[in-house]
Amino acid sequence: MSNRVDFFQSAQTQLAIPPASTVIFLDGVLCPYLELLEIVRSDWPEFGWARLVYNPAPYPSCKLTTHTEIEGELAIGKFICIRQIYNGTAPSASVFSLPLFAGQIEEIRTKIGPDDEKLEVTAKDFSSNLKRITIYGQYVVNSDGLLLLLAGFNTVFNENGKSNAATKTVETNGRSITLFTTESSESKLWSYAEIIEYLLYQYLPSGRVQTPGIEQLRALTDNQTACELDLTGLNLAEVLQRCCEMTGLKFKFVPRFMPTGPQQAIVFYRNGRGRTVELNCQQVGEKLSISKTNIGRFSSTKNFWPVTHRYIGQGDFKIYEATFELVKAWDPADEDTNYEKFSPSTNPDFYKVKDVYRKWCLNEAGDYSTEPYNQGEAFDFSKIFQSSNFVNRCRRFYPTLTTDKQGKSLGYFLQVSFDNGLHWWQYLYAFNNLVDECGIWLSSDQLDVDTWVAALKGVLKFRMTASVVSDERLSCEVVDGPVNSTMPVVDHVIKLPRQFKYRQVSGQSIFKNSSDESLGETDEVDNTTALYTLLRKSAEIAPETIETVDLQTPYLAFDYRIGDRVITSPQSRDLLECRSDNRSTRWIKRVHMDFKNQCTNLKVIRQRTCHL
Repeated sequence: MSNRVDFFQSAQTQLAIPPASTVIFLDGVLCPYLELLEIVRSDWPEFGWARLVYNPAPYPSCKLTTHTEIEGELAIGKFICIRQIYNGTAPSASVFSLPLFAGQIEEIRTKIGPDDEKLEVTAKDFSSNLKRITIYGQYVVNSDGLLLLLAGFNTVFNENGKSNAATKTVETNGRSITLFTTESSESKLWSYAEIIEYLLYQYLPSGRVQTPGIEQLRALTDNQTACELDLTGLNLAEVLQRCCEMTGLKFKFVPRFMPTGPQQAIVFYRNGRGRTVELNCQQVGEKLSISKTNIGRFSSTKNFWPVTHRYIGQGDFKIYEATFELVKAWDPADEDTNYEKFSPSTNPDFYKVKDVYRKWCLNEAGDYSTEPYNQGEAFDFSKIFQSSNFVNRCRRFYPTLTTDKQGKSLGYFLQVSFDNGLHWWQYLYAFNNLVDECGIWLSSDQLDVDTWVAALKGVLKFRMTASVVSDERLSCEVVDGPVNSTMPVVDHVIKLPRQFKYRQVSGQSIFKNSSDESLGETDEVDNTTALYTLLRKSAEIAPETIETVDLQTPYLAFDYRIGDRVITSPQSRDLLECRSDNRSTRWIKRVHMDFKNQCTNLKVIRQRTCHL
């Protein structure tokens, strides 16, 4: 007799992967009569959602029979949480779970036919709530320390390039945040981090979603200062997306693992900058192994490349303040020594000579260069605009950039000379600023004696200190590759005139570097650096898409997230060209978990790494 025992095991040549195990909770209560069909994870504007169907088969004791009773139980707005089940660590026999999706019921579809009744439920993450919150008004703190909403004000951050954020933070909803202020002396410029924090904490319901702190936001946005940003009338999702576009960020909503506190969190991120995941496919001829292969199907679309993308940013037209000497804008043949002839109260035919001695212009278009005016060549703006890129056309004067002690513009600062320009005095009588050309019209009923006498002597002169708009916009450009080569160049023109401005007091202004103590700070602004920063962020967030890949895993995978950076192992087939192209980044744009077919569909974007 032998003591040997032989064990035999049949050879297994086919893979058998059990279906994924999930549980569904409805308002915190187990809901066995809902069957999960799919979960989608995406960013703006789709975000995350899940589709479920009513199926009472696994739950015989379910008493819901008609669609009316079912809709009453699965009401719009109820909270749904989908969790993944997994075994506890040995030797315990407990079962644990991780949240895959958290959201609320947003849509119910009922279909009644001759054979059956079908009810589908669509739940969406917290993004659906953001799309129902409208931004308007400005939150400020009054003298009593009370928080007020000025509903009639537009929600404009750094309006006209001027600061309107309070220098002191205010405690609200348990956090210290920055609010608006109406006092320019106690203000600072908004940063994008402060704008995002303001929007999240003033418009989101408290305790519904976890949000990042101000230090995290400053790190993500590089503490970038915002230019003029008008968000009036947009919903909260749109304004957050606009802030993200300006800073090169994305945002999404994810379920939280903690059992207490909000069940969802808003996450700001950059594509391809987060964690790294592997997508592998075994070499041809090898025996299939799910530990070495997680690509079941592969579909790719490649675009034409390489291409250089040039981002051209254009702000508002540049504005310059200068002092302009005006010329006579009337026919010398109409001049006369009769004082009463040039007053509308004493001459019924005044309209015939209304411009004589009264109309003074810059002659910027050359309209007064020929007969009968003969006032010389058209005005040359090259010294003021610091460029010869302008055309001779009609313009108009705008108020000065120089201000008084109260910060108010000096307006149209008109000066007169009674000695052919040797001395100048401020003109204190009435005049009109022309709106169709750079010029003025003396509007007093009768000209003052000093002006009249100087006009008759031919020594009367006027000069205006004001601002004019040039023909060039504030502009700069960023390129992500070579130019002036065989590589094609695609131009992307980004026009943001309300957000990026340029105003300067030129050296041709009498107020340039003035020591007059009655003057205040000049209203100068130069957003060139901010515009260049925006272009860099735009180039980083929207590099050239070289390839779009749709792939499917051979089993249902839960752990892929949008924004994940994709690589392949050295033993895998280089389907994504990770090894052959090290100048590109691959990241997951969309995750679709298909519970019916027990697979996960991924959309992977391959983009050229932007070197600026």
